[in-house]
Amino acid sequence: MKILFVHQGLQSFVKKDLDILQEAHEVQCVELKGNFASLVGNLFHLWKGVVWCDLTFSWFGKLHAFFAVLFSKMLGKKSIVIAGGDDVARVPEIKYGIFCFWWKRWCPSFVFKYADLVIPVSRFTEKETLTNAKADPKKVKMIYHGFSNSIFTRMAGKKEGLVVTIGTISSDSTVRKGLRLFVKAAGLLPDLKFLLIGLDKDGGVKELRRISSENLTFSGEVCRQDLISICSRAKVYVQASVHEGFGCSLAEAMLCECIPVVSKNAAIPEVVGGVGLYLDGLTPEKLAEKVKCALAMPEDFGKLARNRIIEKFPLAKRREEILEAVRGLRGIK
Repeated sequence: MKILFVHQGLQSFVKKDLDILQEAHEVQCVELKGNFASLVGNLFHLWKGVVWCDLTFSWFGKLHAFFAVLFSKMLGKKSIVIAGGDDVARVPEIKYGIFCFWWKRWCPSFVFKYADLVIPVSRFTEKETLTNAKADPKKVKMIYHGFSNSIFTRMAGKKEGLVVTIGTISSDSTVRKGLRLFVKAAGLLPDLKFLLIGLDKDGGVKELRRISSENLTFSGEVCRQDLISICSRAKVYVQASVHEGFGCSLAEAMLCECIPVVSKNAAIPEVVGGVGLYLDGLTPEKLAEKVKCALAMPEDFGKLARNRIIEKFPLAKRREEILEAVRGLRGIK
């Protein structure tokens, strides 16, 4: 089958699906990102791709997916869209999610109404897709993210009293991802080492540095091997997000046997289950308290976190379900 893979950038979780599809099908990629003028300038390439393909496969229900689904309808091709973030979210208290803004919601509303198959990445995202985007339940199939336990595995060496969180730093993510909370909690535990890993997208790190303490380090973006090395040394991983469509960095840290200290929000409980410590409230004091509890726990508790990801979110299962969804849409046995 010929598949046109439409995306805004090949983040690791997006690249996984591309690799899965390329294993079994002939795939071409179209990347559409940037401002509206830049995107429109690439529409001819998208049109050519839709003419060529049997099916379009888009990650996130944004403007690139709007044109992919529209062209698919016009040319009688099938379309699949992955729902996994602000494309289906509505969190008015932090003004997060396209569905917070009436002048933006037309785009994902069209995408999720006219796509032939919508694939949310968690039960929580599935609920958002049905509630906010009003997608037809008959066209929605939830498929969890999948992870390779052979790639993300703890390296040799002893766990240290290191506390880590991961998240792209931007003006709108410091609260949503719990980064500001993480920074303030570090100041309450000056004898511990805290590390915030993430690219500074728009200068938002300046505000975090202003309120940070000496025991907190900002590493910027790191390569995958360095990330595995850091998580192998860290005993605690923090995910204090207000909203999380899944939590891929959380799952990868758990594979490296980090003990998760997390909020009870969004899809996070689906990932962590009963092998982590949950915050009773999103305050620096509550976070600092749970971090101390996690550091006092036996190191073997991290193995429970790893085993949960291996058992519940194997990459092989996502591969099987994605390929099955594609076959089913095309009527191929």
